[in-house]
Amino acid sequence: MSKLLILSAGAVLVLASVASAAPAMQPLKISKECSQYTGEVPSFCTITESNLAAIPAGTKILYYGPVTSSPLFGSSTAVIAVGNGDSAVGYCVTYDTASPPSGTCAFHAGSGTLAGFQAVVKVTVDDKQIWHWDGGYLLGTAK
Repeated sequence: MSKLLILSAGAVLVLASVASAAPAMQPLKISKECSQYTGEVPSFCTITESNLAAIPAGTKILYYGPVTSSPLFGSSTAVIAVGNGDSAVGYCVTYDTASPPSGTCAFHAGSGTLAGFQAVVKVTVDDKQIWHWDGGYLLGTAK
């Protein structure tokens, strides 16, 4: 029994040291408009504001499904397509019937200037139909 306790305590110490070594996420704030979003695959929205220089205004966010045209929710692979090999890949789920609509996106990979990009954002929409991503990101080579 004492071996089990020692092993458990050691596992807790290892997990605690890994958690404390995690890099600090930087704030991420993006606004996008979706007037050209059709529900077809891919559909896209266009970034109108971003606090991250690597993802400038005018960048397209492409949505590949599988669910892009449901009136209830969206569930989709999302690609931030900056251009010239600079992109990031993640997944978004939105609850379009919530009042107001809301959701979450998580990005796990990137290339070019977005190499190592990871982000988790809360998705909201305002009364002018501008969608907002608010959360945090890491940028750089993943270890």
